[in-house]
Amino acid sequence: MTFLLFSQIFFVCLLGAMSPGPSMVVVVNNAIFKSKFSGILTALGHGFGISIYALCAVIGIGVVLQTNIIVFNSIKLLSIFFLFYLGIQTIRSRGKIDFGVNQNISVTKSFSQGFMMSIFNPKIFIWFIAIYSQFMSYDNNMYLNIMLILIAGTVDALWYILLVNFVTSKTILNQIKTKLSSIQLIVGYLFIFISIVLLIEIFV
Repeated sequence: MTFLLFSQIFFVCLLGAMSPGPSMVVVVNNAIFKSKFSGILTALGHGFGISIYALCAVIGIGVVLQTNIIVFNSIKLLSIFFLFYLGIQTIRSRGKIDFGVNQNISVTKSFSQGFMMSIFNPKIFIWFIAIYSQFMSYDNNMYLNIMLILIAGTVDALWYILLVNFVTSKTILNQIKTKLSSIQLIVGYLFIFISIVLLIEIFV
């Protein structure tokens, strides 16, 4: 895997992890209202679930590539439109996330809650189909496929662990809440930008 390819995969996985949503709410709630360790366990559980979805996406894409290139190209095109749609939805929903109150869960259940938040979100699988279809090809080897899976789970978990450390202070949390709309706006436009770039690459 070249450094450029690694950087591209790392960036898109980080962008997906940074996108505000229910998972972020759960991780932040557990870190703030339960404990820092609870938030870290939730982050690790979420990263593990992400790895499972990445595995499913890689296997699914691999099967399609081996059977019908036309189907694969169709999925790739549809995935680009999904990224564009996701960008629009992120922009339209900015400022509507409610960080809620203490969910009163035990630390031992934090990992499983993070896992459930990721594994029961079908949009995550669609996200990986959208992203990884851009990197898969006929000559992909097992090493690249394993790296695609490991990068996804690791980047996701590390992002949320960093977030836990950042928001442990309630003062910081209040600052995030005031800037959440701007964060969502930036992420939304980045989704749209990536979809346009990928669309151009198909026809160039």
